[in-house]
Amino acid sequence: MFDKDDLTPKQRDVLKELLGFVHENSYPPSIQQLCQRCGVSSTSTIHFHLSALKKKGLIDWNPAEKRAISIREDLRDAYRSSLDPVELGEASAEAADDEEEKRGVLPMLGAIAAGSPLQTLKDSVERIDLSEDVCPPGCYALKVRGSSMIEDHIMDEDIVIINPEARVREGDVVVALIDNETATLKRFYREKDRIRLQPANAEMEPIYVTDVHIQGRVEAVIRRY
Repeated sequence: MFDKDDLTPKQRDVLKELLGFVHENSYPPSIQQLCQRCGVSSTSTIHFHLSALKKKGLIDWNPAEKRAISIREDLRDAYRSSLDPVELGEASAEAADDEEEKRGVLPMLGAIAAGSPLQTLKDSVERIDLSEDVCPPGCYALKVRGSSMIEDHIMDEDIVIINPEARVREGDVVVALIDNETATLKRFYREKDRIRLQPANAEMEPIYVTDVHIQGRVEAVIRRY
């Protein structure tokens, strides 16, 4: 059916809650309802995990429409036949992941563009060990690629710590997912009928978009050299 080890614990949790809601109601949840079931306050967090599940072929989802989430039929059949949520991972693995978060061990989710946008964020390939007071639980790390944020002292090869639960304000440095496909690191500004993603490099032009999902705010920058 699929490899359960291909999912992170939080992706497994979102998928289980999706299956549970559809089984109970015969229609998909709204993003807000899924936030409530998963115990998170940020819709961008749910957008991030739904994008990952869609990329892995487990769901189909159109973020431009309401309740436009459909789950693969074989997963729904397995859920119905088991009377319990689909077996997506052992509790011990989830507990270990939660304990790592408490200790400040963050997943490194690949690279983020500080220049032209890159493809959507990848799953965790390594972990970075930080003091637990650097950022709250749920944060993740990304390696910066490019020089669009150098005037904010964010350099190529730096590591940025992203908080997907943070409230984003005008001028915050954020991870922005454009057209649900590409991601970039920029300052965030709302304009009349669009969003401006502003680089911190006088030689580069801003990116103007209407379809964008904010995946989190930069909490810290780490330089390893």
